[in-house]
This record gives sequence, C-alpha cells and structure tokens, in this order.
Amino acid sequence: MNPLELQPDSQEIYLDCNATTPVLPDIARSVSHTMEAIFGNPSSSHITGLKARYILDTTRQQAREAIGSFNSKLIFTSGATEGIQTAVVSAIRAAVQNPDRPRQYLLYGATEHKAVPQALAHWNELLGLNAELLAIPVDEKGRLDLDFVAAHVAQAAMICTMAVNNETGVVQDLSRLEQVIRQHAPTIPWMVDCVQALGKQNLQLDNTSIDYAPFSGHKLYGPKGIGFMAIRDSAPFTPLIIGGGQESGYRSGTENLPGIAALNALFEVMNGEHKSFASHATLTAYREQLAAALKKAFPGVVFNNDFAVSVPTTLNFSVQGVSSRDIMDVLDACHIRVSSGSACSSKVTRSFVLDAMGLPSWRSESAIRMSFGPATTQAEIDEACKRLQQAADALQQSCLIVADTNDDNDSLLDGVVQLRYDDSCSYLLIDRAAKEMVVIDPHPALAGRIENIARCQHYQVPAVLSTAAEGECADAAALLRDMLPLTSGDSDLFGWPTAAIAQCDAIPQECQSGVDGCLNIGARRLFRFGSRLPVYLLSEPVAERQALHVDFAFIGKDIARESLCRCLGERTLICAGYDPDSQLVTRLDDRALAVPQTGIDIAIGDEDFWRREDVIIIDVRERQEHMVDDLPCCAQVINVPLTQVVQFIHDNSELQQRELICVCRSGNRSGVVANALRRHGFTKTRHLLGGLALASKQA
Repeated sequence: MNPLELQPDSQEIYLDCNATTPVLPDIARSVSHTMEAIFGNPSSSHITGLKARYILDTTRQQAREAIGSFNSKLIFTSGATEGIQTAVVSAIRAAVQNPDRPRQYLLYGATEHKAVPQALAHWNELLGLNAELLAIPVDEKGRLDLDFVAAHVAQAAMICTMAVNNETGVVQDLSRLEQVIRQHAPTIPWMVDCVQALGKQNLQLDNTSIDYAPFSGHKLYGPKGIGFMAIRDSAPFTPLIIGGGQESGYRSGTENLPGIAALNALFEVMNGEHKSFASHATLTAYREQLAAALKKAFPGVVFNNDFAVSVPTTLNFSVQGVSSRDIMDVLDACHIRVSSGSACSSKVTRSFVLDAMGLPSWRSESAIRMSFGPATTQAEIDEACKRLQQAADALQQSCLIVADTNDDNDSLLDGVVQLRYDDSCSYLLIDRAAKEMVVIDPHPALAGRIENIARCQHYQVPAVLSTAAEGECADAAALLRDMLPLTSGDSDLFGWPTAAIAQCDAIPQECQSGVDGCLNIGARRLFRFGSRLPVYLLSEPVAERQALHVDFAFIGKDIARESLCRCLGERTLICAGYDPDSQLVTRLDDRALAVPQTGIDIAIGDEDFWRREDVIIIDVRERQEHMVDDLPCCAQVINVPLTQVVQFIHDNSELQQRELICVCRSGNRSGVVANALRRHGFTKTRHLLGGLALASKQA
C-alpha cells in the first residue's frame, strides 16, 4: 500500500509525546520547501550550495541560543542515539589511550534510556577498556543517589546521566550533581541525555561542565532522523563517522539539510518573539486537569511520578487490578494514544524505571505513561478528559474495574473464558444462569482480574483448580482461594473439593473409568481425570436418557497428549494451560483440520468487505474496545473477544461455511483468531492485515 493512502485519524488525541511528536505544519513546510527548492549540497561553492550553507549555519547558531552553548562544538547528528554513541566512544577511547586515567567503572543512572547502558557495554568490549558497568541507584522519586556517585566517580572512566527521564518526567538536579562529580572527579567525561529537556527546561550549557549533551528533533515536533549535540571543547572527542570532512571533520557525511531546516523552524518557534509554545504554568494546569480526570475515572489510580520533581508534561500512573494492556487498548479504541513503559520496546511487560525506584511490582507491571508537549492545546486536554471517563466506564462495564452497578458487559459471559498472560492460559468456566464460576490454573498476574469478575457478577465459586501440585498456577490458585469465598468446603492440594469425590449422576461416554468425582456447574458437569497430573473435563449439559460427552478438556503443561485418548472424543476441544504458539485451542488431531493459510487474507487498500452484506465481521477486540469504537459497515458484526474464541468455536459450527473476516486494532489478534478458526473448520475465514489502525472504514 502506498503510504500516501494512509489517512490520519481525525479523532486522535495524541498523548505519547515522550515517544515522538507530530511534525508541526510550519516545520513540515520548511522540510518540504528545502527538499524542493534549497536542495544544494552545503559543501558546494556555487550559489545553490551557498543557500544550503546559509540554512546550516543559521540553524547551528539558533541551536546554540536554544541551549545556551556558544563556547562548545555543536554538530548535527541523526538523533540522540548517535550522539550517545559519539560521547561513549570518545570517553572510552580516551581512557584506553591514557592508562593513567581512571578506568575501573563506567557509571550510568539506573533509570537511563536503554541506549546508554547498551552503548557503554558495546564500546567497552569493542575498545577493550573492560571496565565494570555500574548503575547509579535512584530513590523512590527517581533522583540519583549522590552519595553513591561521590563514592565511585573518582574511579570511573565516564559518567552518564539524564536531564529528564523519558518514562516519569523526573528532573535531575544537575547543579547538585555537578558539584558532587567535579568535587571528586574534576576531569571525568560527563554526558547528560538532554532529549526530554529540550523545550521544557531552561538549559544554559555554558554555565555547566557537562561534556556531551545529545538532543533529538523528533521529540519536539521535528521529523525523525535529525538531532544535534553539544561537545565541550576540553572534552575528549573521537569522530564516530569519518570520511568526507563535513561538520568541520567532527561528523562526516552530507548533512541532512531538510532535517536541519526543520530544526531551524523549530528554533524559530522556541526563540522567536511570538512564541507559540504554552508556558510552564499552562502546562502545569494541563497536568492537573488530566490528573483530576484520571482520579475521577479510576478511583484507585496511583501516580508513579512525583509531580513536584517532574516536568509538567508527563504523567505516569497505575490502576491496581487492571493491566496496562487493558487500559492501553481501551484508550486506543477511544482514540487516545498513550504508552506502556518505554515505547522503544513493545515487548516490555514491566517498567525497569519504576523497578529501579523500588515501587511495588503491580505498579511497574501496570504502568501507563501519558505525555503531551508544549504545543498541546486546551481543547485537546478537555477532549482527553471526556474520553478518559468513557474508557473507564467501558472497563467498569467489563468488570475490569469493580463498581457499585452490575450493569456491565461481563454479565454476558457464559461458558469457557480464556485469559492469557504471556504464554500461560487461565480459564473461567461460567454458567450465567446459575451464577457459578470455576477457575482453572489462574496466573498470579490475573488474580485481581478474576477476583473482579467474581465479585462484580456475584458469582458463586465452588472451586479454584490447578493442573499441577507445584508451580506458579498452584500458588496462584491457593492465593485466589483466599481471595474468594469458596462454596464447596475443603479441598485437596489441586483445589478439587472433597465433596466432589463421590458418585456422579452422569459419567462421560469417553471415560467410563478413571473419573475422580464431579462438580456441578449449572447443567454441565466438571470431572477430574487422573490424580498426579489431573485433566479437567467439562461436559455438555446433562439431559435425560442421553449419553453424556466431553466438550472441553483442560490440561496442564506437562501432560502427555497420548494419555488423553483415554478420556476425550474426536470433537473435544483441548484447552492448554501453556500455549507458546498461540493456538488458543486444539483437538486430538488438528492435522485433519489444517487448511492452506497463504494468499487468503485482506491487504490494506482492498477493503470492499465493509460495504458487503454477505460477510460476517468478527471483531476480536475486547468488549470495552468494541463498545467505544463502533465499526461503520453494512455487514453483520459479531464481537468475539480473544477471551471467548474457544466457546465461539464450540457454539457456531453452523458458520463454518460462511465468509468470516476477523478484525482487531493492529492485525495481531485477528491473525491468531483467523488461524484458530481455519484449523477448526471455518475454512472461509480471513483477517484484515494491519488491522483497524491502517484501515479506511467505509460503510
């Protein structure tokens, strides 16, 4: 798909400015004009080159004014990461060349951006310094331990800190830090990551002894791929990129003139008489308004950054019992863009920054970062506050937040519900009419959510079961039994009620022997098969004068599939406690159900299905996402969250010959569901590649 065909989201409220920012219209025009009209090489001596040189020189001067650096080298880079590499290479090479320099440690703040310790480790090994990398601890507010710095800095070859933290917005006291550093190590090379400080802090670098200060344009309304850094004249310096002699030989390669022109336009905004950026007081008022809206929407919200020592443009918060993924997904459906932890790594499940601050695990695992910029408007903040309440209402109605009302979507849950955490699966067996729920293999991280659902719906919980006597799921099951009032009395180490070990009123036809009692869940029966590594079997509803069959089997990680032949039928759906391949659900012989899966999905731009009435769209987003972001289309839409796919496969065999199109936010969940459906006989299933994020929804 041509990128020009991707359309902006007209409803978007962008609150992820610490990750990157939109390019302001004036800056974008400057970039476009430079590419079209001022395209010369700044090293050329003809008039076209001289025009390019003028942009280069004036931008360099503006950069100096913006950061208060008139007595240092100032070079243009591709961004802060290159600046960090340049500083690290320069300092480590100086230590390697001079054996009299201290070289025992390489110091960095424990909450630094990962680019810093990774660069230190890389060049430390490559250049053969072999120093010990040492993280400077921080306190509960994220401030560096100055006593630790004082004790170690004299033996260090370099120290790396940051002005403003990218996750929490915490501001380091650079003046006090400088006093400690220079008192104990007057000549140690000192790098300060200034990326998040540009436009938010009054930087006067000439009044400091900071040796290296890298900056990045895309964090303050410029394009990606352009940055700059200030280097104190007395600091060790080794060019990272050599060959061509540009930037006075400090950084070779033809300069990125369109990017530099973008910085020129940015500095005009920052340094000009008619400044369009909001004042510090206005930004502080924005933060207070957002904080108040979060407290109203999420009464249990906890802020992970101390506003008194943070820039006003960053809020970092957690809501106990609600995962960051659940909050992010529903906010995304409300067209509010935020991030979880550091946006530089989408796989991060907890915040190393909050861990370093010593905050409780649940806060680290459920942290959300909300960040805006100095160009954010009052109208955007007002709209964001309205949508925060809308998102909270949707989470409440999905029992992710317990409320006084029972008017919620999870009252619709019935049957088998699969909850995932990484590769682990937990299961809820719910009978809506009987108001009963049995839990199998709860993961510790899901215990709060499961408790919310039980209490929100006033379910009776006869058992919380484990497929293993030892291990994570068994410990979590024991924890959840303490959290929920069980209705079945005493149980064994697996959680199987003592009262269940008795003669059942019906036995599955698949396993007439080996069954160890049964539990009633409404009209269904739950059986345990085996005593060392138990398998739990959920029957179809019991009916008079009719043979009873096993609909679902719940197995642990270590069970041998061959042993299942003694208790399962060919149509029994197998629900595993461990699912690294995201199969969701299997049968004894899935190979018989395999179908080709290439060339059948829907590419972005090929979206006529929105206007078709003969297809069924399967929206696999969670209910709270589906509630707040409707799909305007002619087709029938069925909301089948990932949590309910197992039950959908069991209940809807009549749809196996219908054309189904799975959609979700990014295309990841819909791809998983489409593969599962195709394996189970829904052979005309496709999914939307790239998801709703890239789609143009047209009814």
